[in-house]
Amino acid sequence: MRDACYGSGRHYHAAKLEDFRVQMRQFPWVLGLALALVLTGCGPRQTQPMTAFEGRLADWAREILADSPETASQTGVTADAAGGVYTDRLDDRSALAVEARRSAAIRRYAELRALDAQGLDQDEALTHAILSDQFAAAAAGADFNFGAFSPLGGISPYVLNQMDSAFITLPTFLDDRHAVTDAQSAEAYLTRLRAVADAIDQETQRARADAALGVRPPGFIMDTVAAMLDAVLRDPPVAQIYVTGFRRKLDALAAREQDPQRRAAIERDNLVLAARAEAIVRDHVLPAHQRALAFVRADRSNASDAPSVARLPRGEDFYAAALKIETTTDLSPAEIHRIGLARVASLNRELDVALRRLGLTEGPIGQRLSQLTADPRYQYENSDAGRAQLIADVQARVSHMRERAPQWFGRLPRAPLEVRRVPTFAEAGSPGAYYNPPSLDGSQPGVYFINMRSLAEMTRIDLPTQDFHEAVPGHHFQIALAQELTDSPLLRRLISFNAFAEGWALYAEQLADEQGFYENDPAGRIGYLRWQLWRAARLVVDTGLHAQNWRRQQAIDYLIQTTGDVPALIATEVDRYIVWPGQACGYELGRREIARLREAAQTELGPDFDLRGFHDAVLLKGEVPLPVLETLVRDWIPEQRRLAERERRRR
Repeated sequence: MRDACYGSGRHYHAAKLEDFRVQMRQFPWVLGLALALVLTGCGPRQTQPMTAFEGRLADWAREILADSPETASQTGVTADAAGGVYTDRLDDRSALAVEARRSAAIRRYAELRALDAQGLDQDEALTHAILSDQFAAAAAGADFNFGAFSPLGGISPYVLNQMDSAFITLPTFLDDRHAVTDAQSAEAYLTRLRAVADAIDQETQRARADAALGVRPPGFIMDTVAAMLDAVLRDPPVAQIYVTGFRRKLDALAAREQDPQRRAAIERDNLVLAARAEAIVRDHVLPAHQRALAFVRADRSNASDAPSVARLPRGEDFYAAALKIETTTDLSPAEIHRIGLARVASLNRELDVALRRLGLTEGPIGQRLSQLTADPRYQYENSDAGRAQLIADVQARVSHMRERAPQWFGRLPRAPLEVRRVPTFAEAGSPGAYYNPPSLDGSQPGVYFINMRSLAEMTRIDLPTQDFHEAVPGHHFQIALAQELTDSPLLRRLISFNAFAEGWALYAEQLADEQGFYENDPAGRIGYLRWQLWRAARLVVDTGLHAQNWRRQQAIDYLIQTTGDVPALIATEVDRYIVWPGQACGYELGRREIARLREAAQTELGPDFDLRGFHDAVLLKGEVPLPVLETLVRDWIPEQRRLAERERRRR
């Protein structure tokens, strides 16, 4: 639907976020947040001598962080923690660097298996179990010699795509995450800006090499990428975000100087710096865009419109590896497809009742949902005033949810949350919304980004549920809490799991419904059910596209008929599933498992069940694979029973 994951654009995302996102595709920084904690020595465990196991984990963390200066910037770690100065560098996107990351992932998995796990304490054993799952998935993903690969397991088939190629992610990265606080950091910005051209060229070269192997996106994806590159090139250098964002930071730097003479000197220097940025964009960055565009256009005639990764070399194996990474299950495409169809049927029955209560009684569910979406009563005015009203409504809703959250959570995140618009240059290829976590050093809040390319996509029917998913109690609660777990082993914050993160966010939507947030908003509850329907339909469409030879239009038609959503938005979503196989399956499979575990705990504990305790059990160990989550909940049940018994005795 409108969500993707946490990770911006996904510069990870939000991510997401998004997005290992994606990824560490859209969110390489989520890993970095955790690594930073490990390397900066936060938490009581670091006051004790390191065990051999902890030492090995720290080595792996340092290795990965040193390889990604962008991750280091996302987290705000020290230069010592990152293995040297990183603020003037970008990640190496060359074929040689990517192959080295693949080799390192395979080596790390071998090193983990060689460790003696018998003598580990309880915390270390949990960390070992988490790493075993992730490292195994990473090693499997490293077995493919094309596409994008992240150090801890994220894979995607196409280097140049409409979601997270360098030309999309780096403008947001430099604008959001490179602080300009003095002359030195301004020079570092310019050095990085020059490296943007190298990053784009490196991806173009890898895409060319992949094409020689028969790996290229479907033609319609290449058309979208070409249009996005062309749109960037239509703006003059002075209007590019690389320059406008840099000017804004320089102006803020000058404004902080109180002495008039020194401020005037800074402003003169800033004019020179801004002119240099403009020259770099004109002479290097935009020509790199032109080279990428020329390649895409030249190779377009070689592309087919078949959307499935099965057509690629070892494509079926690639999809199986992607599903394993994104869902942390061993479910086959056929099993996932059947789960999706059953969930769609169940939600359709519930939606039929809800729609009838609003007087929509005729036609298929998707048709009635489309009629509801088109009702002007539920739409925002497509204007600046309408966008301002939308943001105000979102902020009020998030604040209300946060006020009530202590009823359902034992611990709340301390990090602030902001609501922002997706940058206009990224709107075309971005999802409807995504979340970016706060920085480790506290300089950046958590940010809930909303895509306002068309307010027809952001109705009052659907927006509340999107808020609960991306912000509170969804991604912001889960990710910010994980960052703040300084009293638990830090290494458990090392890794992100799509099914856990997106499953939690989808479960958060369900929780909002259960706690009465739609009692006086029947249309909003229909929006909630439609969001749930979307995630179920994703299981059907993702597996249909990649395992059952569905055509793109077949997937679009199915989602139009099922969800009744805006056709243009549906096409964007289908294209997302095509370039990021498997990721969309994590939402419903993760929610399904969290809900199943809660039901099992309620059944076993009866009146001793505590919702706050359950949520803390799920969230306060960081992100984990779904099989490990089951172990955590199973271990919590007897603890909760003992706690309830002590409370009865106290009374």
